Amino acid sequence: MGSMSTYALDPRTTVLIGSITSGLMAMVLTLLARATPLPVPGLRTWVAGAWLVFAGLLLLGLRDWISHLATVTLGNGAFVLAYIAWLAGTRQHFGERLRWGPWLLAWLAMAGAVTWFAEVQPSYRVRLVVVAGLCCFISVHHALVLLRYPQAERFGRTLGITLTCSWLVILAIVYAARAVHAALFPQGDSGLLTQDAIQIVYTGSFTVCNLLLVIGFATMASDHVRARIEEQAIRDPLTGTLNRQALFECLERERTRHGRTGQPFCIAMLDVDHFKQINDGHGHPVGDRVLVHLCRRMAALVRPHDVVARYGGEEFVVVMPQTRLPEAALVAERILLEAVQVDRLAMPAFTVSIGLAESSTDDATAEAIVARADAALYQAKARGRNRLERAALRLVNA
Repeated sequence: MGSMSTYALDPRTTVLIGSITSGLMAMVLTLLARATPLPVPGLRTWVAGAWLVFAGLLLLGLRDWISHLATVTLGNGAFVLAYIAWLAGTRQHFGERLRWGPWLLAWLAMAGAVTWFAEVQPSYRVRLVVVAGLCCFISVHHALVLLRYPQAERFGRTLGITLTCSWLVILAIVYAARAVHAALFPQGDSGLLTQDAIQIVYTGSFTVCNLLLVIGFATMASDHVRARIEEQAIRDPLTGTLNRQALFECLERERTRHGRTGQPFCIAMLDVDHFKQINDGHGHPVGDRVLVHLCRRMAALVRPHDVVARYGGEEFVVVMPQTRLPEAALVAERILLEAVQVDRLAMPAFTVSIGLAESSTDDATAEAIVARADAALYQAKARGRNRLERAALRLVNA
C-alpha cells in the first residue's frame, strides 16, 4: 500500500502528466490563433510560451533518463524563457514592446548558474533558489503589468485578465515559498524528483498553475475578439466614430441623466459644405479621406468623454455631456476653425456648418433634441454655410 501511494504521488509522474496536458493546451492555443476571426496582439507569443512550457516540463520529467545538461539547463531554461515570452505577449496585447535585453541577460545568468551548480559544483538547493526566485520575480512583474492596465480592454477589465492575473499571483507565491524553503532547509538527494510532501506539492502546484495560465491567455484572446466584434457593431467602418444606433443610445442615456440630475448636455450637428462637389470633382476616395480627416480632428478637439458619431452621409453629431450652451459654442467654434485645416496637397479645402442645441425638459425623446440641432444646422446652411447657429430651446412646428 505504501509503495502504491508513493507511486501515485511520484513527482516524475506529475511532471510528465503536466507535460502532456501542457502540450494539448499549447495545441489548443495554436488552433485558436489560427481560427480567430480577428488578429489578437500577443497571441502568437503566448503560443510560443505554451510550447516552451511543454518542452520544459517534458525535459524535467525525463530527469535521470537523458543527459543531466538537457534536463537541468535546457529544462529550466525553457521554463524561464516561457515566462519571459508570456510577459512579452501580454505587453504586445496592450500595444507595448518588451525590452528583451535585460530579460535575456537574466535568463543567460540563470542558465549559467544552473549549469555551474549542476556540472561543476552540484547543488540542487542553489539551483532551486535561483530558478524559483527568478520565476517568482517574472510572475510578480507580469501580474503588475496586468494590474496597471485595468482598462486595457475597451469594455474594462475582462474575465481573462482577472483569471490570468490571479494565477500569476498564485504561481509567484508557489515559487516564493519553494525558494524560501530551499534557502532555509536541506533538500533531498534526488532534486526535483525527491519523493517528499514538499516536492510533491511544489511540482503539482506549478504544473497546475502553468496549465491554468494557458487557459487564462486563451480567455484573454477570446475576450479581445469579443470586444472588437462588439465595438465594430457600434462603430462606423469608415471613420471609426459611433454609428447612428449607438448615437441614439448615448443620447437616451444623457437625456435620462438630465431628467434625473438636472445636468444639461449639448449636441452639435455638423455637415460638410458642398460635399457632393468634392466627390464629383475629386472622386469618392478623396471624399472619404475628407470625412476621416474631419473626424480625427474633431476627436482631438473635444474632451475625452465627449462623443463623436456619424449621423449619416457627411453629417456628424458631437455629444457634450454636462455642458451648457456657451461652453458648447466654444467647442463648436474650435471645430469650425480648426477641424477643417488640411494639407492642400493631400486633400481639397473644405468647410463645415454647425447647428448647436442644449438639452431641455421639453425634449420628450432623443430625436427631439436632434431635430432642434438639425434645424439650427439648416439655418447655418441657409445663411451662407461655414458658420455656427444655436437652436431655440423648443422646436416649434409650422
